[in-house]
Amino acid sequence: MKFVVGLLLALVLTTMMTAEVIDMEIFPAEVNGWKLAPEAETYTAETLYRYIDGASELYISYGFKKLLTRRYVKEGQPEITADLFDMGDASNAFGIFAHSQENPDNGIGQDSEYVDGLLRFRQGSCYASLLCSPETPEARAALLALGKRLAGRLPAGAARPEVISLLPDSGLIASSIRYFRHPAWQNTYQFISSENILGIGRDCEAVLAKFSQGEQRPIVLLVLYPDGIAAERAFANLNRAFHLQAKTGAAVQLADKKYFAAFLGKRTVAAVWHAGGAAPAERLLAGMREKIVASGN
Repeated sequence: MKFVVGLLLALVLTTMMTAEVIDMEIFPAEVNGWKLAPEAETYTAETLYRYIDGASELYISYGFKKLLTRRYVKEGQPEITADLFDMGDASNAFGIFAHSQENPDNGIGQDSEYVDGLLRFRQGSCYASLLCSPETPEARAALLALGKRLAGRLPAGAARPEVISLLPDSGLIASSIRYFRHPAWQNTYQFISSENILGIGRDCEAVLAKFSQGEQRPIVLLVLYPDGIAAERAFANLNRAFHLQAKTGAAVQLADKKYFAAFLGKRTVAAVWHAGGAAPAERLLAGMREKIVASGN
């Protein structure tokens, strides 16, 4: 009986912790003289288009749950708009952050980036966008202080999705990492197909990245599937699309004179495009294969 009661209590507490990741109480009343305006807005997946028409599909493809938006005002200074997106889990929050990253660091939250009055960061399952325009030195200081306050009030989550750890370290261009679970983003760097030939979906983890390889910038794709059957099906489709002959990882030259190579793990598909030669493509693929095998995937 004690075990059952304890289990039920744990489930209740877990539900309470996950049901409301963010609410309006998270916004401080004042930061560096900027005061919280009384207006408060909340958006869901059904209404997000009213706030960011034309971009709502991007957030929804990453599992968006809820947006809270508030304004901070100070006389003689630009407004600061603070948007907090509940993305459902830490991997989705990383994905939406990484989708447009250019020069990320970890100064605020678990990943962050500041460019011309715009601070973006992710912390746990939340993604934050803080904007002041035009930027002033005082507004920048207040915006960064607000970001630190908000990040400190948000629960932490997983560092990064598992599939990213399978990328080779050597030559990886960190700002190029794009993580997703929706097939719409498979063609971000390299056109793969107008159809979902890789079977990418919510039960998968996919990552694209660029590597520095001399004058070349080869593109890597890794997809982690829930089981080996899904991985084998995707690999077979990739073979047909890019005319691979075997599962050995041997590179083939495509019509653009660049080289392509791919590898099938237990439940992982890895591929390299735009390598400058067969050997560089195979070396990059071998680096991924070593990590994939070591991980048991």
